[in-house]
Amino acid sequence: MKVRELQEHLGKLDPELNVVCYSEDESLLIEKRSFILFNILAASTVDAERLRLDDGTPYLKFERGPASVAMAALKVTSDF
Repeated sequence: MKVRELQEHLGKLDPELNVVCYSEDESLLIEKRSFILFNILAASTVDAERLRLDDGTPYLKFERGPASVAMAALKVTSDF
């Protein structure tokens, strides 16, 4: 998702609402839970290279280099 698209989605909501993120990705879930919650701590611009680890897991290499691009990053925590 692009920042513009996220802004459009958020712009339709009450600006006083709290924001949480959640995932139903089975690789992140703890037994007997159907989702995991994340609280947003910060938003920033980072330079990173997108790649996949040997097991196919998506990964970012946070550094400037020939294959890196600027992207928006949300720092999240599962602790509320």
